[in-house]
Amino acid sequence: MGPLAAMLSGIVMSDIGVIIARLKRNSALWAMVMVFLLTAYIFGMTAAAIYLSSLYTPLQATLILAGSFLAVGILLIAVMAMMNARDRRLAAEKRRNSKTQTSLAVATALTIFRKRPLAAAGAAVAVGTVLGLMRKSGRKRQ
Repeated sequence: MGPLAAMLSGIVMSDIGVIIARLKRNSALWAMVMVFLLTAYIFGMTAAAIYLSSLYTPLQATLILAGSFLAVGILLIAVMAMMNARDRRLAAEKRRNSKTQTSLAVATALTIFRKRPLAAAGAAVAVGTVLGLMRKSGRKRQ
């Protein structure tokens, strides 16, 4: 078992080394991309302010830019609130379904237990297995 474990640990360590090297390279490249995008954004805002200053007064141009960014920010907040509300609604529905399934399983088990105690033990194991499999498959979808 010793040589096999050494070989497997060597494979895992080489894979981790490759993954870490790729992550370092990608993070450095993304940092450079972000610097260039931020610079482009700053120059774009400066150009927009200069252009608007040729049409309006500098104060009006600044207020127009500020107002447009405020509107976009408020719109993004509204979109996030709607998405969070949808997520809460879906989570509540999932909890209700789970509670309904559990209640149904308990009611079925109690009914069987009153009539056939030995069958109740088998049913409890089966219901627990089914509920466990259903919950695990629900987690994979998320």
